[in-house]
Amino acid sequence: MPLSLIRRFLFHVKFWDIFMAFLLATVPFIFRCGRRPHFVRRAVVCLVPVRLLCLLFAYTYGGSIAVEAVYSGILLVIMICGLLYCFEERLSNVLFYFSAGFATWYISDRLFLVVASVCRLNSSLVPYFVERTPSHILVYISCFCVVYLFIYFTVGKKMHALGDSEIPMQNALLFLLLDSMLTPIFYFESGAISRYNLFFYNLLNVGEIIFYVFMLLLQVQMLAAAKDRLEIGTMKKLWAEEQKQYQLVKENIDAINIKCHDLKHQIRNLRTTGQVDPAYLDDLEKSVSLYNSAVRTGNETLDIVLTDKRLHCATHEIQFTCMADGSGVAFMETIDIFSLFGNILDNAIECETNLPPDTRFIHLAVRTVNRMLTIHAENHFEDSLQFRDGLPITTKADKDSHGYGMMSVRHIVEKYNGSFSISTQDKLFQIDIVMPIPEIQKK
Repeated sequence: MPLSLIRRFLFHVKFWDIFMAFLLATVPFIFRCGRRPHFVRRAVVCLVPVRLLCLLFAYTYGGSIAVEAVYSGILLVIMICGLLYCFEERLSNVLFYFSAGFATWYISDRLFLVVASVCRLNSSLVPYFVERTPSHILVYISCFCVVYLFIYFTVGKKMHALGDSEIPMQNALLFLLLDSMLTPIFYFESGAISRYNLFFYNLLNVGEIIFYVFMLLLQVQMLAAAKDRLEIGTMKKLWAEEQKQYQLVKENIDAINIKCHDLKHQIRNLRTTGQVDPAYLDDLEKSVSLYNSAVRTGNETLDIVLTDKRLHCATHEIQFTCMADGSGVAFMETIDIFSLFGNILDNAIECETNLPPDTRFIHLAVRTVNRMLTIHAENHFEDSLQFRDGLPITTKADKDSHGYGMMSVRHIVEKYNGSFSISTQDKLFQIDIVMPIPEIQKK
């Protein structure tokens, strides 16, 4: 391939290669984010004008490093805007992922410089590292591919596993500011040292690689901390609401018991006087039916939860069957019992109310087997679900306010060193939980 043709090609891709390098470096971090409608069309709308802009920049920059830095900065700002246009993501998260891509690009660039400088020590390899030659470009691309794949399978996948955490804007701006300030300093510093001492030049480049790898790991830890803060805050809100609900439900059940206790005295009076009031009998029948819905498992908290949910099922024409041995849950804290079974049954009830009345059913089984507490719940289910980290992704539009019920269930199960699984087969949504019963609690 003629050298003039290669140089002409490189001139035409000037700035475009910078844009694509940063874009490809950011993709491993952001591609799991939600895409906006007509994603491909949006991407084309962004890329075509940028390509034309890169041609304009290439013909006007004149070889000045300062102008090149300004043009590159403009392209990077356009890329951030394009990511916001194509992905349904918060600005702070886009900036955070972009800074991770920035670090990935710089690591690959420094790695290439180290490889090139070391290989140039061998005179036979020098021709392969002459700038703007096919071999030079091939080695450059190879370094990028190696770094990008390594970052994707290490840092990128860890970020994906952390889910949709919201990064505070100040943290995203901090990383972006560090990248914007330190990268030019490192770039010119290494360029100056390369003229005097090759050893210190490579040492500096290796140090920069380690620094940016550390930055990426720090971003992973920050993302994990953001997710933990979000989950803990949500859990606290859920538990606070559940405690209030628990007190309300307990008061309702106590009121029912008081009513039934009063009915006993009224029945004795009825036997004494022999008078029968039809309205009174209707009230009596209603009260007795209500009392008959009470569940007796051997654990007061579990009785309260199941009785409340059973009454709720009766109101919504849901067939509710329950076989529960409450003695096995004695090792759990009261609020955990209420939260665990409340969330399981609330999700099931919500699902069943969207189905025809003749198909609505919920089944719950709580057993103790060989010092292990087993909980199995199932209900009719015909839709499809997507899972992330073993939990179903909520199908509601307001994802920020929903989807924490199963997260709360898993948190409680893990608190007691148990295992938790969900399956959707044969038109059934099934939850299976196994928790060891501490020896001190075994009666």
